[in-house]
Amino acid sequence: MKTTSRKRLLVSSVAMLLVAMLALGTATYAWFTSSTTATANGINVKTVKSSKLEISSATSEWGTLINYGVQNKVLLPVSTGNSTAWFTAEGQSYDDGTLKSGTVASQSDLNSYVVKNQLNVHNAGEAAVENVTISFSVPNDYLRVALVPADAKGENQPNSTSATFTDCVYAADTASYTGLTSTEGTGVEITPKNKYEVPVGTLNKDEVKYYNLYVWFEGQDPDCKDAKAGAVVPDIEFTVTGDTVSEIG
Repeated sequence: MKTTSRKRLLVSSVAMLLVAMLALGTATYAWFTSSTTATANGINVKTVKSSKLEISSATSEWGTLINYGVQNKVLLPVSTGNSTAWFTAEGQSYDDGTLKSGTVASQSDLNSYVVKNQLNVHNAGEAAVENVTISFSVPNDYLRVALVPADAKGENQPNSTSATFTDCVYAADTASYTGLTSTEGTGVEITPKNKYEVPVGTLNKDEVKYYNLYVWFEGQDPDCKDAKAGAVVPDIEFTVTGDTVSEIG
């Protein structure tokens, strides 16, 4: 009788061990380890239609085509909940709730984690341009693109339709995640948009709308793991369209 009980106990213990091993094996791990990378390719922008819309970046003059010049730029995963503080970690578990992260402090370090620039739109014509829209796509599961309304000095100024930075984040997957805001792994919940259109609205003669552009690999996305590292992201093409008042109707 004792022998049978011991056998049953042993079988139960082995079964529990297998369940534990299975659970460990299927856990999701975010953040690449230090030996893996992902690559962001060229990021371009253009205007179309016959309106007098012009565009510029933080460093370019006004024109109808911008090439941000980031072909084959290697970026490491990072996370943010507000675009002002960025946090990184390596090989951390996504599911265990104990994520620790380190602050990306200097601008030189930040350049290894995020592409930050501007996308500004100007009406250089005499007539107002209506229905001005910035369209684009996000061609990667854990890639994030944010276009945040800004002022002429490049300071984020989210408007009434985009109340916070979190409302300006776009991704291929709309699953919610936590964008980090502290070194303890705490942050804010972000539900990205996958309708890749930013409504600029109407631009009157000589009016300018400024946007800060951020492109990064979100470490808090469950798909940001070693098995999916090393992907080259194709060009993210932003297209700015609009209708001059004389064309409408």
